[in-house]
Amino acid sequence: MRQPLNHKLSLIAQGEGDITLVFLHYFSGAAVSWQWVIDQLKGDFHCLALDLPGFGNAPPLADPNLKSYSTFIQSALSQLGIRRCVLIGHSMGGKLALQAAADCIDGLKQIILVAPSPPTQEPMPDEERDRMLQDHHSPPVAETTVDSAAHQKLPESRRAIAIRTHTQAEDRTWRWWLLEGMNHSIAEQMTQIQIPVTVIASVDDPVIPWDTIQQEVVGLLPQSELVKLSEVGHLIPLEMPDQLAQTVRRHIAHQV
Repeated sequence: MRQPLNHKLSLIAQGEGDITLVFLHYFSGAAVSWQWVIDQLKGDFHCLALDLPGFGNAPPLADPNLKSYSTFIQSALSQLGIRRCVLIGHSMGGKLALQAAADCIDGLKQIILVAPSPPTQEPMPDEERDRMLQDHHSPPVAETTVDSAAHQKLPESRRAIAIRTHTQAEDRTWRWWLLEGMNHSIAEQMTQIQIPVTVIASVDDPVIPWDTIQQEVVGLLPQSELVKLSEVGHLIPLEMPDQLAQTVRRHIAHQV
């Protein structure tokens, strides 16, 4: 039986199934960023999307770092009684999923990375980092970030959610990722990952270049399978949730 939810956890939990799909959102996102994907999968899987600390309605970590996020994920799964799961991480959530897999957290059977931040250093021009370090609570700043990350025009309801979650992020956590987290290499830990890995990415992603995906994600994970998309940008769960859900469904490993 799954344990009751702790009030400190902010999450979406829908669907039933023997395997739990645990969704980790992108930088400036929140659990709700996955809602449209979950809508397509909750008929067959138990789906759990977490607000990561410092985002959405989740309180920040006292000391944000990749290891402390991995510990948070492990603690949340333990608290919720999750014994068998697939971590599905988008962008920043992808890097956190890799750290969790390298740490061999209990019950993790597979990871699926969606437009992931690489385990090395995520490329970002200095001028873009400087822009994002401005007042991210400002709706105009959020609108620029969201619109520039997408290749397809977002439906207004999804765009509004993306702008809202951008402005919600806690200041210290925001600066930590831009100045430290995205630049902290865990490449040497990738040999510790012994579970199936699927990488879903787009050649038209304006944030994480295709060459980075090939060389610094798949190139460091020789057991991984790469799924190539096009005509979609970085915000895949918001731009094409139905197609992403279908892709995830096809790539849930048989041994999970």
